[in-house]
Amino acid sequence: MPAPQVESSSLAILLIDAQPLFWKQMHGPGEPVLVRLEQLLTIAEWFGLPLIATFEHPVEIKGWLPESLERIFPPHGQRFVKRTFNCCEEPAIRHALEQLRAKQVAISGAETDVCVLQSALGLRKMGYEVFLLEDCLFTSEPHPGPAFDRMYQAGVIPCTYKMLYYELTRTVDEGGWPREWQARRSEYAARIIVPEELPPWEPTR
Repeated sequence: MPAPQVESSSLAILLIDAQPLFWKQMHGPGEPVLVRLEQLLTIAEWFGLPLIATFEHPVEIKGWLPESLERIFPPHGQRFVKRTFNCCEEPAIRHALEQLRAKQVAISGAETDVCVLQSALGLRKMGYEVFLLEDCLFTSEPHPGPAFDRMYQAGVIPCTYKMLYYELTRTVDEGGWPREWQARRSEYAARIIVPEELPPWEPTR
């Protein structure tokens, strides 16, 4: 069965535990991932995509979002503190996901082999089409390959920010975009970096 295509009317963004403590512990360069997350939050606001952000307890130690993400976090985004690694096991988060009526979820954040892995498997169990944004993930583990293998074997769909951006926009003709996107275009023009101009990212798996 062919993999589904991203549909803006069916997609929600899930940002998992992008907290300062995990950034300090991450393996590999942080800037390429951070810049892509900034762009992901920007298009979530511009395109009106539902957004849920989770934060692992205790937030007093692990923190909220880095300043660059906090500053642009969309007003419509929802925030939840969680104690379980699989965010789908938190009743409040599960309810929030169900209320969105989204059929697809694009996952970003940390850690690839812990909360991202378990949440991706949880979302698949709930029946979602899950798109894993590989260049929007990070972890302290230098060899997260087995985590990717498990997710893809469970039906998670490999993706990148660039793939997501162009599947959402579909065409170089902005006149073909939804009217609400066109109406807000000037508000976000200065904040958008075309995917080809993002800092180089090296796959970790």
